[in-house]
Amino acid sequence: MGVHPDMKQTQKPCDTKTTSEVSSPSKSVEPESYERERVQEELYWLVDKLELRLTETEARLAETKTRLKKEEARRKKAQREANLLKDELARQTESVAMVNGELESFSYSISHDLRAPLRHVVGFSTALLEDYNETLDPAAQNYLDCVMRAGRKLEMLIEALLTLSRVTRQEVTPANVDLSQLARQCAASLQEAEPERQVAFKIADKLFANADPQLMRSALENLLGNAWKFTSQKGSATIEFGCKKEGNTTVYFVRDDGAGFDLRFADRLFGPFQRMHREGEFEGIGTGLAAVQRIIHKHGGRIWAEAEVDRGATFFFTLGAKH
Repeated sequence: MGVHPDMKQTQKPCDTKTTSEVSSPSKSVEPESYERERVQEELYWLVDKLELRLTETEARLAETKTRLKKEEARRKKAQREANLLKDELARQTESVAMVNGELESFSYSISHDLRAPLRHVVGFSTALLEDYNETLDPAAQNYLDCVMRAGRKLEMLIEALLTLSRVTRQEVTPANVDLSQLARQCAASLQEAEPERQVAFKIADKLFANADPQLMRSALENLLGNAWKFTSQKGSATIEFGCKKEGNTTVYFVRDDGAGFDLRFADRLFGPFQRMHREGEFEGIGTGLAAVQRIIHKHGGRIWAEAEVDRGATFFFTLGAKH
């Protein structure tokens, strides 16, 4: 079918316009569609990623919950075991306290019950030796002398047992105690008893403690008395009482430059009737340090020693915060 020229002329611009109008929208639609698909793919990727993270988080939470349950079960078990141990410790403590009480009562009773017959033995032996000395041969006199010496030693042992018993049974009544003043009083008593001794006392000033005055006097008398005794073989000696700080703890000490002792045997140092030297070398029966240890323990503290043979000894002690 033919087209009129005029028509062609008329249509040509129209065709050109139509072509232009149709081709332009198609170019803009294609990028928009691509962008939507890209955004949609990114959204899908993000959703998958979030779902993966959510799954991982849920798994970690489940694992943590399992661990917490196990930890809770372990703690409950540990608490039950701790309660059982606490109950057992309370029973053992009660049992030990009962046994110690019985032992102390037994020691106290035996000491008192032995004193009367012992006085008879020593007294009648002395009377026999004095009244019939001329009729007794030397062997009999020697036997009686041995009986009296043994009796007197037994009296000292009994008195030491009574002292230990009293220390153990005595309640602690804490007060603000001037340990320096107590030490000076003890030193003065020792010097008055043996004024010929050349012993220099170095006692630090203003050493105070919250402790039982009577018990601390007994402790210092024993510690300073030991220092006095074990420096007796020196022409001149020095005895020191002072303190030092170890962290927040005050450590008191009594130091001398006397005979000292071998630290290999330090495990028996605070045992009753234990001696670190031969019996004829120094007097005493070996209960002083046992009493000191009980006093220090009653105050919640501890006591230990450093020494060297012929180079002196130092006894350290602390007093617990509870007193």
